Amino acid sequence: GESLRMDRPKWQLVVGGETMLERQLGLLGLVCRSVAVLGAPRDFRGLQPPVFPDEFFGRGPLGGIYTGLLRMRTEYGLFLGCDLPFVEARFLAFLARRALGTRADVIVAKSREGYLEPLCAVYCRRALRAIRAHLQVGQNMTQGFYPRVCCEAIPWREIARVGFAPRIFANMNTPQDYEAAKGGTLS
Repeated sequence: GESLRMDRPKWQLVVGGETMLERQLGLLGLVCRSVAVLGAPRDFRGLQPPVFPDEFFGRGPLGGIYTGLLRMRTEYGLFLGCDLPFVEARFLAFLARRALGTRADVIVAKSREGYLEPLCAVYCRRALRAIRAHLQVGQNMTQGFYPRVCCEAIPWREIARVGFAPRIFANMNTPQDYEAAKGGTLS
């Protein structure tokens, strides 16, 4: 993303002694066989995992999801944003297992507040056509294409029952959020 409210790239923010990008790559590496970074390649010079520029530049997270699905060699892709400092590898594994046990095109969690979490979700390559059609008509909202595919939203009560805390989806959008995350008080 452009990190407009943060005034600097979220992937560069340091929480717990590592950048958010390093943290998220590490978590994904615990769950996935291969990991890639989606975004502008000039921002990510020198990174070890492959970096793929957005196929639909400037179209937000949905453009990145499209690029990831287009470039991956597997049927399912686990997508994770760089602004979720409290996501756990155990939760990502939960999502991945859920994806393998369903025929859904998208497996997305709902926060305690009832919001879908499209950048902590699993997408199937079958969703590519629907995402492309959505982007081609100028629609950039990630959740806007969900009605066009088989989407399974995991309710918060189920996520909580498995043992995850509500702050797992706390997200950093502003400098105040970042300070709260560094202090462990972001919720």
